[in-house]
Amino acid sequence: MNKKKELFCCVLFLAALYGLWAADLLCRDRLYSSWEKRMLAQKPEFSWSEVLDGSYGRAYEEWLTDQFPARDRWVNLKTRCELLLGKKEIDGIWIGKDGQLFSENEKTADWDRLTEQMAAQYGADKVSSIQAPSAGSVLEEKLPYGITFSSEKDHVWENLYAHRQEYIYYRTDHHWTMRGAWYAYEAWARERGIQPVLLEDMEYRVVKEDFLGTHYARLHYAGRMDFIELFDPGVSCTAVYDLGGQELTGLYHPEHLESEDAYRFFMDGNHPVVQIETGQAGGHLAVLKDSFANCLIPFLTRHHGKITVLDPRYFRADAAEWLQDQEVTEVLFVYQDTVRRGVRNE
Repeated sequence: MNKKKELFCCVLFLAALYGLWAADLLCRDRLYSSWEKRMLAQKPEFSWSEVLDGSYGRAYEEWLTDQFPARDRWVNLKTRCELLLGKKEIDGIWIGKDGQLFSENEKTADWDRLTEQMAAQYGADKVSSIQAPSAGSVLEEKLPYGITFSSEKDHVWENLYAHRQEYIYYRTDHHWTMRGAWYAYEAWARERGIQPVLLEDMEYRVVKEDFLGTHYARLHYAGRMDFIELFDPGVSCTAVYDLGGQELTGLYHPEHLESEDAYRFFMDGNHPVVQIETGQAGGHLAVLKDSFANCLIPFLTRHHGKITVLDPRYFRADAAEWLQDQEVTEVLFVYQDTVRRGVRNE
């Protein structure tokens, strides 16, 4: 009887193993995971030199992991099992109170070098910055026990911290909400002697009620769904994307609201260069940024006649050299703060 059980288990195991292998062969490789919002590894080309130095094995293992049949469902199952075990950190995401998910901010560009370049080119008084603190450094009360996140305690952090009871960071995404971006913009504007456009003076509406962001994409878990707010300052703008290389207009793109990357509603996501004409009084502002700026830029349209937005991660020319011909009068940096990383208390 025991031998029959052993044989049955062996056959079952082999059937599952070869079934997964067959499914792997029959299924075409996916290029992009809409759940995880990232490109997936593709099958590496065989090479004896890469086999000998070990790089082929590593690439093959990465490909198998990314292209595993029903990967999204397995990731979801893995997350739920780890939650049942009481884990508070899964795949670099910390699970906090009220469904708030946290992660460490990543360095997106050499912002210090770029700041020095712009200060030398335009003068230090014409260059300013808005550094977006991580949600963990602001929403301290929602962090798991024993976890702390530090950040630069500047005027932006102070204004966000003072309004931390409001909906200023998404629960399932690493970005701040448009409301959170406004508090950062308000702090910057007042420090620069600019009268900010007020929240109550803008058109408000919720454009999406079931948003699931980048943190959800990694875990396939959400305690609560997010919603996307729009505060529209009402400036009629024209926008040219990628020097006319994209047939896009405007600052908001509702076609993305029903996609897996709804945050692209703002500025169509990340582009190397976007040039905005506002018709307002004011000079030419250059904004060097990462994705945290996408929902903040609409507020700036009240103060400048022209705004040129550069994303150094995708802009292949030398930014300082290219801007010399653009008659820029002021430079603003908007990017996520990476001065100090999250640490675990002993």
